[in-house]
Amino acid sequence: MITDHVSESQLSMWQRCPRQWQYRYVQGLKMRPSGALIEGSCYHKSLEVNFTQKKVTFEDLPVDDCLDAFSTEWSRVMSESEDVDWRGMKPEAVKNEGHSLVRTYMTVMAPNVQPIEAEEWYISKIADVVFVMRIDLINDVGTVIDHKTSSKSYNQADVDRDMQASAAAYSLERPIIFENHVAVKSSHPKIQLIKTVRTREDIAWWLDTSSAIVQQMKSGIAPPRPTGWHCSPEWCGYYEMCRGGLVRGYWGA
Repeated sequence: MITDHVSESQLSMWQRCPRQWQYRYVQGLKMRPSGALIEGSCYHKSLEVNFTQKKVTFEDLPVDDCLDAFSTEWSRVMSESEDVDWRGMKPEAVKNEGHSLVRTYMTVMAPNVQPIEAEEWYISKIADVVFVMRIDLINDVGTVIDHKTSSKSYNQADVDRDMQASAAAYSLERPIIFENHVAVKSSHPKIQLIKTVRTREDIAWWLDTSSAIVQQMKSGIAPPRPTGWHCSPEWCGYYEMCRGGLVRGYWGA
């Protein structure tokens, strides 16, 4: 059964695995957070603090202020997260890596970005269900910007297929240029700027696809999708719950 609203992240999770969506959004079961997820959310918060005030001041905060915002969010999240999957990394190393990403973005990219909107929510409907969308940033020429962290650079073909850009265009009710600002993790962090566009035809296709997904959600039927890379104990926190006592073996063994 569907919840009282859907979001872009819900639609994305359904496409990845309907059963995973059911565990998370219907039953309310949250997966154990990863260190990378915490790092990304703190990185995002530091940029939010900068750009929210830059709408008014037209000036970036000092880099140290943004690093403080990262650390403050880190402390808050860590106090609420009893069990984190660090995947072999030390927490302090992850935090330091996040600081490097913030420092790089604020030095290389932020001076060229003037927001007119930052972290605004948009509310519309899909198949008679409320759809909510939070857009990271819209700059002074109307380009939509989304902040990401990643262990590798993005691929243009994947960006052109990405449903998030189409969801943003639908929420804004107009064609858009969509920029991914990707903080790429490495010994020497870099910021990748990779663009895609969404036309009115893209918006119509996305709405048709998303409406079909919402109708499936309404049915209450959410089968697992075991054939993707995500269906493994490493990448899905619901794996054991979903698979139960399934043991691999041979007949007669």
